[in-house]
Amino acid sequence: MSINEDLNAEFGTDPYEKFRSLLQQSLVFPTEYTFKFIIKADEDKSAELKSIFANTNAAITVNNSSTGKYKSFTVRVNVADEEEVIKYYKEVSKIDSVIML
Repeated sequence: MSINEDLNAEFGTDPYEKFRSLLQQSLVFPTEYTFKFIIKADEDKSAELKSIFANTNAAITVNNSSTGKYKSFTVRVNVADEEEVIKYYKEVSKIDSVIML
């Protein structure tokens, strides 16, 4: 059995099912949610990440790594429910080489 089959057997076919449940149990919506991401220090990738949150009230803090090869982003944004949190994670996951913490 592959890892994906193990995960699907344990959590169902939706890979976000467990995360959704944890969000529902631990947060009261609407709420301010904090996202943390790391990407390579590439202006196109930085712009792409910022554009995902462009039409929101998001507060974005950017820090450079000590070597200057990476940038870390802390994004604080108001979300209506767990589906909105997952929507943002899905959008950000499309950015090449992004690390989502």
